[in-house]
Amino acid sequence: MAETRPDNVIILTGGLSGSSALAGLLVAAGFWSGENTFRKRDYNTYENSELIRLNRQLMQRADVGEEYTMRFLPDAIDRIAALAGVEDPAEYRALLTACDAHSPWIWKEPRLWLTIRFWNGLLDWSRVRVLLLRRDHMQAWVSMTQRRQIQTYGYARRYSESIHASLQQFLDVNAIRYLPVLFEDLIVKPEREVARLASFLGADVTRDHLHSTYDGVLYRRPKSFKDTVEAGLIYLKNYRERLR
Repeated sequence: MAETRPDNVIILTGGLSGSSALAGLLVAAGFWSGENTFRKRDYNTYENSELIRLNRQLMQRADVGEEYTMRFLPDAIDRIAALAGVEDPAEYRALLTACDAHSPWIWKEPRLWLTIRFWNGLLDWSRVRVLLLRRDHMQAWVSMTQRRQIQTYGYARRYSESIHASLQQFLDVNAIRYLPVLFEDLIVKPEREVARLASFLGADVTRDHLHSTYDGVLYRRPKSFKDTVEAGLIYLKNYRERLR
């Protein structure tokens, strides 16, 4: 057990990256995700509902739509970042105050790759550690295609790599502590990856925490050969509308 309270955690990633499984692991280990979290039909995302609202508000202020889920938008990143010092920070500070009352807390929200530069000046980075999460490119393409997000493998890879590079640059420029995490490694090699997380976060994080919250099968890549075949058929059926 860590002798002192662990730092807070922010997971930075794109969408469909396995971030709910990672967040669930940390919530089971004692990190607070919020009074109200967004639940999809079949699982809890562990996304703080107020954080979602404020990120959507920032996107609205900057005239950014929903295309971020399939397009990398550097101009949108800049427009949202430019709201710092312009947007009234009261609501945003209120969320941080509420979270700090429940430390250690965890933030996980896919819009953060667009909004984190706005939050940068409000966060106390001395008390925050970042998990920079990504997925295996083929596994990610299968997952996107099964959800009818039709794009070539090359397009999907470039989209993911652009988000990852943008986040890594932000973290490096601001000297923010972060740990790279590959989702498939967490699932296939849980003991090793959980140990890495526990060491980086200074928290009591165990495989049992992952087992208690992850609905899939450990020691096996989440997307199987059958999933890949299914994705291929969906892709071919919708070939004309693909992003490339």
